[in-house]
Amino acid sequence: MLHLKNYFKYNVRKYFEQYVNLDNKSVLDFGCNHGNFIRYNDHFDYTGIDINKNIIDNNIKKYPKYKWIYYNGYNYMYNSLGNEKIKLNRNYDVCISFSVMTHMFIDEMITYINFLKKYCGKIFVSYYSTSNKQSYENICHYRNLKNDEWAKIKSNNFYYIKKKDFLWTFYNDEYLKSIFNCQIKETRFDNKTLIGMQKCLVI
Repeated sequence: MLHLKNYFKYNVRKYFEQYVNLDNKSVLDFGCNHGNFIRYNDHFDYTGIDINKNIIDNNIKKYPKYKWIYYNGYNYMYNSLGNEKIKLNRNYDVCISFSVMTHMFIDEMITYINFLKKYCGKIFVSYYSTSNKQSYENICHYRNLKNDEWAKIKSNNFYYIKKKDFLWTFYNDEYLKSIFNCQIKETRFDNKTLIGMQKCLVI
C-alpha cells in the first residue's frame, strides 16, 4: 500500500520525462502545487499556475526566478468558492498537469483541456484509470475509505469518489481516447508511490 510519508514526496519532472524530453522546452505547470517540477532540477522557461494563493505566494518567495500565476478558479476539493476563469497571455511548448484532473468532474476536465490546447503544443495529464485496481486500493488506504466501490468504478467511463471534503476521479482509458483523440501512456514507477499510481494522457 501507499505509505503516507512518501505521498507528498514526488518528482513531477521525472514523471513527465518518461514521455517527453523537456530540455529546451517552455513548460506550463497546470496545478503546480509547491513547485514539485522545479524543486529537484532548474528549468530555463517554467511557469506554474494554481488556484491556491498561499501556495503561489510561497513559491514566489522560494523560487523567485520563475513565473507564478494565481487564479481564483473553482475546484470542489481545493477551492469551492472560486469563480474566476483561467487566463494565459503566451504560448508554451508543453503543458504538464500532475494529479489535478484526478480531482475534477469530467466537464471541468474537458473545459480545461480544450482551453490549454489553445496555448500549448503538447499536453501531458496524469489520471487514475478504471483499469488500475491497485491505485484505488492505495487511495482507500490513504483516505481510510471502505474498499467497496471497485466494481462500479471499473464498469463506468468515469467515476467519482465524492465525500464532503474531497473528490477522486477515475477515468476509462478508451473513453478518454475517444473524447480527446489522445494517447494513453503507462508509468514505469512503483505503484506504491504517487507517481506510480497514475497513467498519462498525451494530447
